[in-house]
Amino acid sequence: MSQVHAFILGHAQQSYHDVESVDHPLILMQSIARKALTEAGIQPEQLDTIACVDPFSWTYADLGQTLANDLGCRAEIRDIWLPAGGTTPQDLLHQITASMAAEEMDVALIVGAEAMRTRRKATRAGEQLPWPPRDKSVSPTRGQKPFSSEWEAKHGLRLPIQSFPIHENAIRHAHGRTANEQVQVAASLLHKNALVAADNEHAWFQDAPSVELIGSVTEENRLISYPYTKRMNAIMDVDQAAAIVVVSERVIDQLGNRDSAAAILGGAGAEEIWNPIERRSLSTCKAMEVAFNAALASAGLEAADIDAFDFYSCFPSPIQMALDALNIPVQDPRSFSLTGGLAYAGGPGNNYVMHSLATAVEKLKAIPEQTLMVTGVGMANTKHAATLLTSGANIPESTTGETEYRVATGETPLAVAEKSAGPAAITSYTIEYDRSGQPTNVIYLLDLAEGARAIANARDPIKAATELLVADPIGAGGQLEWDAEADRQFFTLGI
Repeated sequence: MSQVHAFILGHAQQSYHDVESVDHPLILMQSIARKALTEAGIQPEQLDTIACVDPFSWTYADLGQTLANDLGCRAEIRDIWLPAGGTTPQDLLHQITASMAAEEMDVALIVGAEAMRTRRKATRAGEQLPWPPRDKSVSPTRGQKPFSSEWEAKHGLRLPIQSFPIHENAIRHAHGRTANEQVQVAASLLHKNALVAADNEHAWFQDAPSVELIGSVTEENRLISYPYTKRMNAIMDVDQAAAIVVVSERVIDQLGNRDSAAAILGGAGAEEIWNPIERRSLSTCKAMEVAFNAALASAGLEAADIDAFDFYSCFPSPIQMALDALNIPVQDPRSFSLTGGLAYAGGPGNNYVMHSLATAVEKLKAIPEQTLMVTGVGMANTKHAATLLTSGANIPESTTGETEYRVATGETPLAVAEKSAGPAAITSYTIEYDRSGQPTNVIYLLDLAEGARAIANARDPIKAATELLVADPIGAGGQLEWDAEADRQFFTLGI
């Protein structure tokens, strides 16, 4: 079998826990990039490619070229950019790996940083940060469709905190669990991650809360969107930076240091139907299955061959969908996170996977015999990626090292019923809460008799929440109505 691999030769990461504030993200990127280059033994002028993960906490014009100039790279350096999402570090890595296999490049830097904690602290205090002017014309998400459709957004489905709980409730129904049983599963998975974070010097939270503390609703751990408490959500208010240096097989052989590098055995990305309302299943994820299987096939491996995973864990539901995609039980003793995950290690915008990749390299240096799998999730559980790694000294003969940016899933979207009325049944739902613990909105995804999917709200969120929390309401029927004045659909259970 033909083998052409790329290698992560250098890595660096930093969490700025012990300072009151940090400089703007470009400065953090400069610092962490230099550390990764030094660790790799690579000079900036040796780079032929640079790739930046756009920060959310600040925006810049020509970020990649600006950073390259600051580092002292060659003027003709290639700048690779891809739209924002939790898979962006892996998408860049996979594109770079494929280019290296095609002998189009040899030495690349991938880097990202966030300073969201510093920025939000300053905003709350009414302070002006001494940062350069922000280029507001630049959006990290440029070049791709919005998070959700305009129709979904009208009903409140705009952000991950609304979309991922909808998956959690669908998973609960699919597995026949009670509400308490589902919360126990979700909290147990995050507690398992939190124990990893407790031993990770780079983790933002190292307190390792218990299953009970994660799952119980308290004043300090309020409900955000049912069934997720605050400690079940990714934490974006962090100041963190990470970078990796990727080299081709030609370069690693010239340097003669495979033993100190991580080999990329295979990798792939895939996308779900973009808008959540149009997906046939909300409890499983076809794009995860496709991306994971493609990555494993390129690596010549099966899920049973993996020693530890880093499942993207912005919320508990993607961990469970990843396990289902690989046919792994939630009780599997292997680690499901290398870092502690986005709720405990930290969720620095779209740069989390850079930290999990950097941590994977550290772990492979300590135990070279391991094979690790790192996954990423972007947008509304829309973009998915998986990367297989092992020590450069232990590459199995079965692996190809091939990576693919996107593999087709073959899925087709459901029809969407807009401005509709009539009988409907609940496919899934979530309840949004304010800081006092009162329900403020109910978002229903509904199936209609003719096979179309609809989205709706409850006219009285408090009353509807009471009805929904009595028992599992998925599959229950009711009446959908269109309110032209409100420009929304509403659903009433049991009519």
